[in-house]
Amino acid sequence: MSKLLPYETIVKAHEGDPDAIDAVLSHYAGYIRYCSKVHGKVNAEVEDYVKQKLIAVLFKFRFDR
Repeated sequence: MSKLLPYETIVKAHEGDPDAIDAVLSHYAGYIRYCSKVHGKVNAEVEDYVKQKLIAVLFKFRFDR
């Protein structure tokens, strides 16, 4: 099984498909939780912030490069 997200999922997430956005968030859930740790514990505010930033980047993603 590939560790990469399918290209089609990224395109759909970029277009705003809620299921595709959930798939991206699920794919990166472990990394998001790891990055959200403060003093060894997951900080819910930081976790939400990281998720919001990831979603914002999805909408800015450029496919023309």
